[in-house]
Amino acid sequence: MKRKALYSVCLTVIFAFSLLSGATVIGAFTQRSIEIQDIGFSETICTSDAVLTTGDGIVNKYALIIGISDYNVISDLSYCDEDASDWFNYLDSMDYQITLLGDSHLDTYPQWDGYATEYNVKMAFAEILTVADEDDIIVFASSGHGGRTRDSALKTFIYYLCMWDTSAGENGENGLITQFELKEMMAPSLAKTFVFLDHCFAGGFGNMFENDNSANFYLAATCTDNGYGWDDPEHQNGKWTYFFLEYALIGQLGGTGSMEEAFDIALPPYLLEIHRPGDTPMEFDGNLETLFYL
Repeated sequence: MKRKALYSVCLTVIFAFSLLSGATVIGAFTQRSIEIQDIGFSETICTSDAVLTTGDGIVNKYALIIGISDYNVISDLSYCDEDASDWFNYLDSMDYQITLLGDSHLDTYPQWDGYATEYNVKMAFAEILTVADEDDIIVFASSGHGGRTRDSALKTFIYYLCMWDTSAGENGENGLITQFELKEMMAPSLAKTFVFLDHCFAGGFGNMFENDNSANFYLAATCTDNGYGWDDPEHQNGKWTYFFLEYALIGQLGGTGSMEEAFDIALPPYLLEIHRPGDTPMEFDGNLETLFYL
């Protein structure tokens, strides 16, 4: 018999932001980073722990997809809604139960379940954890702005994913999901969990592999912790989303390959177009003995 218990955990930490690199255009590519200057904020980590004693022997599949092209306050991007739509179409064909959160252009998504605010993202993932057991698979795929800043008190960089309400904030949040928050969000997951991040500085989110359940996780990040992701008008996607999902996973592997295989196929052609070392995609694999399949 499967048992679940739901617990809320909240922790508030204060940070102050300094100047970050702003979004720039190099050739035809637009950088997926944003400039945020002198913003103090209160980060509230609210997660739900789904405690499961055993699986039920049935593989259920769940996905939370985030794609934000048009932000409420900060500068916009071009192809994050296409990234989200492509992930939706692929995962829908694989019988995933999907929540898709986006921006204000509802008609650009094949399914729209609300704004991709920080609060909505946290609550949607927590809801998945109330039903996903150790036999199941979870996908967390996100495309949008990203950033980082150096925190002198903690003596470390703070990395964050920019949600739709960045610099506006809703429901008591600030619109930024830091690496600490994402780690806490992921910590209760006993299911196989695939994380795909097409945001600048995405390599800074590898700390989720410090969790006790890291063997269940695989992360494909668009760049290092000192790099950028890029909008790509030629393919009308984030460049890493195109090469990983469309070119490698669907095009070369017929939609049935492992995440490790997709990464290995996508990396060489990606690097033919992106030459800055910090922009090299990264993979974090919690179980080197077993390939990760969706």
